[in-house]
Amino acid sequence: MGLLVALHRIGPYHHARFQYAAHEQKLHVLETRPQSQEYPWAFAPGNGYTIHRLSGHPKPEADPPIGDLDRQLVAVLAKAHPRVVVSVGWADPAYQRLLLICHRQRIPLVIVSDSREHDEPRFAVKEWMKQQLLRGYSAAVVAGTESRAYLEQLGFAPEAITQPWDVVDNQLFSSAAAAAAAAGDGSKSDPEEFLCVSRFIAKKNHLGLLRAYGLYQHAGGRWNLRLVGSGSEEAAIQAGISELPEPERVSLEPFRQLNALTDVYGRASAFVLASSSDQWGLVVNEAMAAGLPVLVSSACGCTVDLIDQGRTGFCFDPLDPRTLAQLMHRIEAQSAQERLTMVVAARRRLESFSLASFSQALQVAAVYASANPAFSWRSRCIAQLLSHRLR
Repeated sequence: MGLLVALHRIGPYHHARFQYAAHEQKLHVLETRPQSQEYPWAFAPGNGYTIHRLSGHPKPEADPPIGDLDRQLVAVLAKAHPRVVVSVGWADPAYQRLLLICHRQRIPLVIVSDSREHDEPRFAVKEWMKQQLLRGYSAAVVAGTESRAYLEQLGFAPEAITQPWDVVDNQLFSSAAAAAAAAGDGSKSDPEEFLCVSRFIAKKNHLGLLRAYGLYQHAGGRWNLRLVGSGSEEAAIQAGISELPEPERVSLEPFRQLNALTDVYGRASAFVLASSSDQWGLVVNEAMAAGLPVLVSSACGCTVDLIDQGRTGFCFDPLDPRTLAQLMHRIEAQSAQERLTMVVAARRRLESFSLASFSQALQVAAVYASANPAFSWRSRCIAQLLSHRLR
């Protein structure tokens, strides 16, 4: 079955998924914002699937004007001849115009969603409009349990929803960790370190993490802290580091590309993500695959599916730095056997969040959409309204 997947820009994580899925079905991918710098990937997708790109807007985080957008979308559909279109979101004009054109051409759509009900304040009018828009999608691929529940709350049929969407190449990170271990003790940090990989933005809660790490230091904690990322909160994070009892034990490092990031995981001792809001938290998949014990905020969508408290990792309230500090001590005190038991359990949990499971979910959603096409005039009206209103 021929598929067209539309998303902002292909990153290394998408590429791994698409390459795997392309073994099962003919795959085309449309980049609606190919110059986007939301994530500063230095990455050029390789072979395995056909890539199309929109153009025509000088701003990298915007879509072309509607007339130009429609012409380009029609041309892409004519080249790809998809039986099903997969839309990685619904909020952009490009996605809304794609829905309108697919309805005219009677091509069923699959929606991809990792949104959760409590990600942000919800307003009745906006939620009603979203419900109407979703009537035009025939199936869905979601990140996990919480995003599935939100779609069902919005009226989506449970039998039309599959998962997972948020997966990484588990074997890649596992192999990198094994290579770092094989390099010997000289490659390991001394003392050991907690690692946090995430964008330097407010919702990632680095300041909360630093408060917890300060308590950990006060109580005699020996491990260092390594922060890797980039973003607007970098100055605030640097100020937070300077207030610690031992600020020299925290390293603040720039965004890493995937080939360098796997080595960072391989040399760390444990992973921590303290987000105050996070639809999923893909870095947790990476860390678990790399064999790191993980400490994950309960505000991350992945915790429901990946964290079995004390068995596959630890979960904490991001507003409670004292509990996080205690968990840091607990990780530091793990025996080699306790650590191994946790890593094995975590990797077993990840088997349901693999490239193979993603490919199967995508295929199941496409088959369902093809057999149960949904074309809704209400959805078209909302898409038409929003695509003009958002210009």
